[in-house]
Amino acid sequence: MSLHDYNVFPGFGSAYLHHGGGAFSHDIIAAVEKAVADGMDVINLSIGGSVQGPFDTLAEAINVAVDAGTVAVIAAGNAGPGILTVESPGTAANAITAAASSDPHYAGIPVDFAGHHITALEGEFAGFDPAVTAVTSATTPTAGCTAISEDLTGLIAVIDRGVCTFGTKISNAQAAGAVGVLIVNNAVGDPIVMGSDGVHFPTIPAAMVSQADGAVLKANLGVSTTVDGTQFEDVVTANADILASFSSRGPTPYDFRLKPDVTAPGVNVLSSVWIRESDGSLSHAFDFFQGTSMATPHTTGAVVLLKAVHSGWSPAEIKSALVNNADRTVTGLGGLGPIARGGGRINIERAANAGVTLSPASVSFGAFTGAASADSSVAMTFLDETGSAQSCSLSVTSTPSGVPVSLSASTISLASHGTATVTVTLSGGRSLATGFYYGDLVAACDSGTYLAPWWIGVQRSSGLLNGNANSPSAAFGLDPSVYANTADMSAVVWSQ
Repeated sequence: MSLHDYNVFPGFGSAYLHHGGGAFSHDIIAAVEKAVADGMDVINLSIGGSVQGPFDTLAEAINVAVDAGTVAVIAAGNAGPGILTVESPGTAANAITAAASSDPHYAGIPVDFAGHHITALEGEFAGFDPAVTAVTSATTPTAGCTAISEDLTGLIAVIDRGVCTFGTKISNAQAAGAVGVLIVNNAVGDPIVMGSDGVHFPTIPAAMVSQADGAVLKANLGVSTTVDGTQFEDVVTANADILASFSSRGPTPYDFRLKPDVTAPGVNVLSSVWIRESDGSLSHAFDFFQGTSMATPHTTGAVVLLKAVHSGWSPAEIKSALVNNADRTVTGLGGLGPIARGGGRINIERAANAGVTLSPASVSFGAFTGAASADSSVAMTFLDETGSAQSCSLSVTSTPSGVPVSLSASTISLASHGTATVTVTLSGGRSLATGFYYGDLVAACDSGTYLAPWWIGVQRSSGLLNGNANSPSAAFGLDPSVYANTADMSAVVWSQ
């Protein structure tokens, strides 16, 4: 395997300066074209930005690159948890678009108080080195987003995550005299690496604790607490495969297709960084990061392994192997199903042993608004990958049950390396009510069982799918948390 990098900031990096860390689409397209011309098998794009209409130039370029034989793996974006937040070029139909889920471990620092021992995770702010011992205090407001009313002189402030940036919270605590800050996560799962907002630059140490550990901490406020950033513990938790709150959700803007395609670890991922030493030189180091920018290289690595095992597989075959063999273990979907997690969390072993691939890997019926008749059909082709004839029994599952999605055949027979095509039909008419509907085309074949997700959106009155962003979540029967405030969810490594 050879690894190549392509510059999306040519010249003097004018786009980086103009966009505050971003790149021009034409520079990204030039880099993609060069990678394709150089014969790259797979390209990784941990980038994203606003979708520029139904024929987004960057997404179109990605589709062409995939048509030329290069697998494109792209970050879904860190604009979640709301719907319609998948960003360009992750909206490209041919790309493998990656959502982010939790990785069940992190390198924590000890927090000890009143006989309790919990751990915290440091981020892009000052660390607790040397260790800090002080009494803890709650704050008013609890989220610390405006001036804090308490005198925190000599105290460790305990502040809730949410509403505003981490830099704002820590700066307000410092202004009130705090000697340190512990942020309590407002989402289930492990604490996350807190990123700087580039505006506030507090100098006191800060770290985050999990929601569960934060409850214990809050129940013991006012006692002496030691936070020791000179020691690290490898904290293994049960918080695997929880969809990250920041991970962008589908469907895609404008054309309402099912995205993302898969989910991969993207929270508390150990990655490489550069550190500038006091003499000006650069040295290698490692740090924990979060973002769909981390889930993307996990997925790209899976593609590289699949190409090593199946060098002749096309981008469509590789995409199907990952999507249709993913594990349905991802939680925290907020009622969104495949437009939150795609096929599921990638399972490389199952993908490498895929005996059948499907094209397309998922079925997007799109969205139907107003009085439009919810009727559509998609042709799906099955390809034998075993080299032996096999048969498949086909069925459809739906959430809720009874959605009128049907198949043109209930069984198919595949010759050695042969194909068969089945039509997947939606017959909802005008009676299919407002809501999100999803499920799977289930192919129980001799070589294994393969799941192809499908999705439909219906908006009969004014709402999100026809341009009214104030549509209440109740109109879709969704978990209201998918409309949560995202001001504090910017990812550390995301490029706009």
